[in-house]
Amino acid sequence: MSEHAEIAKKGKKSVSPLMIVLFVLLIIYTLFMLLPLFWGLGQSLMDGNRLDSTVIPWPSDWKFSNYIDAFVHFYVPVQAESGTVYPTLVYMFGYSLVYAVGSALVATFVQCLVAYLTSRFNYVLSRIINVFVLVAIALPIVGSLPSEIQMAQSLGLYDTLFGIWIMKGHFISIYYLVFFARFKTFSKSYEEAAQIDGAGHLRIFFSIMLPLVKNLFWTIFLIQFIAFWNDYYTPLVYMPSYPTVAYGLWYYNQSTENALTLPMKVTGCILMLIPVLILFAIFSKRLMGNLTLGGEKE
Repeated sequence: MSEHAEIAKKGKKSVSPLMIVLFVLLIIYTLFMLLPLFWGLGQSLMDGNRLDSTVIPWPSDWKFSNYIDAFVHFYVPVQAESGTVYPTLVYMFGYSLVYAVGSALVATFVQCLVAYLTSRFNYVLSRIINVFVLVAIALPIVGSLPSEIQMAQSLGLYDTLFGIWIMKGHFISIYYLVFFARFKTFSKSYEEAAQIDGAGHLRIFFSIMLPLVKNLFWTIFLIQFIAFWNDYYTPLVYMPSYPTVAYGLWYYNQSTENALTLPMKVTGCILMLIPVLILFAIFSKRLMGNLTLGGEKE
């Protein structure tokens, strides 16, 4: 009995004052992060015809009809051959899904592939690519929009969903460096064993190296998916015939006809936020850092 009691006593950890302070600060930080969301929810249920705003929105009459009104007026005029059409929010959700999923998948795969090539093949070109990525990330490129639009039109990539996927397929990103660092941790014995069995470089990448970084791949894919989902600038400039939800929200808030009051503006924002919240609730563990290492280390 005495031995078990001693083990149980050692197992108990005393809570230090520093841990208590950090826990309280974490709770306060969490509340401040959630406060804008609760403020927006309260504001979206206020009277949609109300012009003034309150610091603490608490509706006396809960106006759930604001969401119906915002849904009806959430559209973007698009010039087509038959005239002006008005894609509704349902179509915008579809365009956003195709744009965000396709762009995130292509961008993540290209970054992963190039990082594999530069990390596992120690050539001069590999080092040049690394330097180029670091310089391109550190030095922002400005003033290239007119030439990019002209190039996209010349190549037939302008105003097409497939074309925008190709334009997003580049490796100038911080995630390229993340993939590069991960591939560097893997042992050379993987390639050597596969090459002895007759596997080529393409087979090694798809059958061995890509499965080893699948957790990292899908985590970066989800992060980029959310970024593309919230992107309104690219659809506005490069694919005006396929307005996404983010593009629609920008137009909704710019149009005095659709959003005259603050409650209606916030309601439009909540409509766009709902899919992102659902996605975060489903994949929260992966988004919060499920980046487990696989395989052996050197």
